[in-house]
Amino acid sequence: MAPVVETDKPKQPKLTETNGGGPRGLDPNNPRGGGWGGDGGQERQPVPGAGLLAVRFLLVSISVLFITLGIAYFERSRSPLHWQHIRVPHLLWLSTTLILASGWALESARSALERKNSSHFIRRLLITVGIGLAFLASQLAALRELVAQGLYLRHNPHTSLFYVLAGTHGLHLVGGIAALCYLLWRASRHPALAGIDYRQLRSRTSVSALYWHFLTVLWLGLFLVLLVWP
Repeated sequence: MAPVVETDKPKQPKLTETNGGGPRGLDPNNPRGGGWGGDGGQERQPVPGAGLLAVRFLLVSISVLFITLGIAYFERSRSPLHWQHIRVPHLLWLSTTLILASGWALESARSALERKNSSHFIRRLLITVGIGLAFLASQLAALRELVAQGLYLRHNPHTSLFYVLAGTHGLHLVGGIAALCYLLWRASRHPALAGIDYRQLRSRTSVSALYWHFLTVLWLGLFLVLLVWP
């Protein structure tokens, strides 16, 4: 009997690839799979312009809040019952000067960042934060001046208008100071701006500056309203 000749069996594909099981990406620099495997995926990058879009939505909501407060107090002022005009504390002029100076310092910090001058960038940010804290201190001193005159939150609607507007603006400014402190922390970790995503830092600084300048313009409007409110 003739010996049985063993036929060639079809070769099984070798499972030696460690890429994900998904389809190959379209990026020629990344020939790996869809990233479903252990380490085949790439680190997610931040979406460009996402922070700017988010802060714009935030500014719209803040504007709506203050417009609503203004309309409510305007309707209340049309009723003369218990409505007494108060004299605006003189310290508010100092507050206005301080917040304008903080905007200048922040723009100076942005200019230093464009030149990649890390020492000036950090120093100007520190000045901005310091002026912002001084602004809050002057606001508290102005409130104490009203308290010394016997004008409390429930004294009359005009007094409560000042407390509510100044307090709400101050809380939002605290958020701006926190954002600037975060930028300081990021920049201080890399004093020479080396090893840091420069474009990301620049984008975050622009977003923080937009928010800060918005609060500056908002305060100028509030101060004018408090001066001329009948």
